This record gives sequence, C-alpha cells and structure tokens, in this order.
Amino acid sequence: MENYIEILRFILEIACYLIISFISAWYFFIYKRKALPGRLIGSWIIGFIGAIIITLLSGSWFIPFVNWLMSPRFGDNFIIRVNLITAFIGAFLFLWLYNYVNHDRERKE
Repeated sequence: MENYIEILRFILEIACYLIISFISAWYFFIYKRKALPGRLIGSWIIGFIGAIIITLLSGSWFIPFVNWLMSPRFGDNFIIRVNLITAFIGAFLFLWLYNYVNHDRERKE
C-alpha cells in the first residue's frame, strides 16, 4: 500500500511542476508576448526544467526560511512535497534567462 502512496505522491509532484511551469510559460509567452524559441511548448519545457533545478538547489536553505509561510499538510502528514514558492521562482527565473538569451524580442503576429 505504501508503494502506491509513493507513486501517487510522485505523480502529484510532477503534476505540480507541470502546472507551475505552464503558468509561467503562459505568462511570458502569451501575457508578456515574448518571442521565445519553441513558442509556448518550448517555454513550458524550459520552465519545467528550471522549476525542478531551482527547487533541488534551494532545498537546504530555502525551505526552513519559508516553512512558516507555506506548510501543505493535514496534521503531521504532508499532502505534497513540492515547495510551491521555489518551483514558481525556478520556472520564472529560467524563462527570464531564456528570454534574455533570446535578446528580449517581442512576438510579431
């Protein structure tokens, strides 16, 4: 039974990263109208990679800092183990760098 719970948690965590990176990609590509290589899907992939990398790199110091701010749990059990703040920061940071490398071009339509 615990194996199923771990698998479900893993799927939920990946879904959180995908949703957060899609929101970030939508913001840069649709709302800000930035001309990013790969368009919306390419931006989504870069945001996903950024969310995971920044979350992994910031786990040792950032989680204790914002623990009082965000604690997704019922009782003593965590619902998900994704730090939502670092995932958003990672996705936006990587998409900002992706846009910067692309010389901050606007889309033409």
